[in-house]
Amino acid sequence: MKFSRLTSVVLAAVLASGSAAAGPFDFFKNRDFKNFIQDINPNLNPGLDLSFETGTTGLGFGVESRLNHQFRVRTGFDWMPRFQKTLHFSIQVGEDGDPGYDSKNKSRFDRMAAYLQEMTGFEIDQNVDMIAEPRFHNFKLLVDVFPFRDDRWYLTAGFYTGPSTIGIAYNKAEEMTTLLSVSMYNNIYEKVYDIEYNEESELDGVFMGLEFPPLVNDKILDAGRMGMHIGDFKDGTPYMMEPDADNMVKARMKVNAFRPCLGAGFEGLIDPRNDRLHFNASCGIMFWGGTPRIYTHDGTEIVRGLDNVMGQVGYYVDLVRPFKVFPVVNISISYMLF
Repeated sequence: MKFSRLTSVVLAAVLASGSAAAGPFDFFKNRDFKNFIQDINPNLNPGLDLSFETGTTGLGFGVESRLNHQFRVRTGFDWMPRFQKTLHFSIQVGEDGDPGYDSKNKSRFDRMAAYLQEMTGFEIDQNVDMIAEPRFHNFKLLVDVFPFRDDRWYLTAGFYTGPSTIGIAYNKAEEMTTLLSVSMYNNIYEKVYDIEYNEESELDGVFMGLEFPPLVNDKILDAGRMGMHIGDFKDGTPYMMEPDADNMVKARMKVNAFRPCLGAGFEGLIDPRNDRLHFNASCGIMFWGGTPRIYTHDGTEIVRGLDNVMGQVGYYVDLVRPFKVFPVVNISISYMLF
C-alpha cells in the first residue's frame, strides 16, 4: 500500500510538471494536482513544495510532497561546485630512491636530464603539478517519516545515484613538455636495455641510426627509468607512475553509483506568520560502497593496492581511507505551493 501511494505521487508530479509548462502554476491553483491524487487514493492529502539546498552534497534543488501527517517524499538534484586543488609530484630516476649524487653534486636526474636536453633540446622540470577537482553530483529520492509527537522531527531513508567517478586529477598543461621528455627518456632506456641485454634484439646496437657510446649506455642503464614514485606494491616493489600514451598523468576517484542514505532532520517555519516558507536541517550517512578507490591512468589502485603512499597523495589517501560512508549534512529552504 505504501509503495502504491509513493508511485501515485511521483506519477502525479510528472503530470503536474507537464501541465505547469503549458500554463505556469495553473495546474496548482486549480487544485487539479490534489484532486488527481485524491481520486487515486482518498486517504492522501498531498502538498507540493519547491526547495533549495546546500550542504556536504553541494548545492541542490528539488520538489517535496507531504502525503499526510506521517510521510513526505523528496526528490531533486545536488551537485558539488567545481574547485581545483594543486598536487605536487617529483620525478625520480631509478626505483631505489637514491638521488645518486656524483662528485659534482649532480643527481641522477640532473645527469639524465642533461643528456636528454642535449639530444632533444627539451628541458625537464623535476617537479610536476596535477590538478584535482570534484565531479560529484546526484539525483536523490528520499522518504521522510514523522513518527514523533513533535511532528517537526523526522527520520529519512532513500538513495542518491550519480556517476561512479566523483573526482579526477590530471597534469597541468604547462607540464606537457616535461612529461613528453620523460616518455622519450624511458623509450631510449628501453632501447638501450634491449641492445645490451637482449641477444635477439633487432636493433643491432643502433637506435634511430645512432650508436650511443658504451659509457652513455652504461650511465643510462645504471640510472634506470624515470617516473613518479607514488608508493609501493604489497610485495614491496616501488610503483613508478609514468606518462600514458598521450604523455599525460591522470587519476580518478570512484565509489558506487547507487548510494543508499539514512538520516534524520528537523523542519520548522522561518517566519511564524508565514506557513508557506519552511526550513529543514538534516544529517545522515550516504553508503557509497566503502572506502573510495583511486585509480591511475594505468589501472593501478592507490588506496587498497599500495602501501607507503608518499607526499600530498599520501596525505589525501590517509584522509579518505576512514570514510567508509559519506556524511550528509544539509540545510534547505522550501516554499509551499499548496
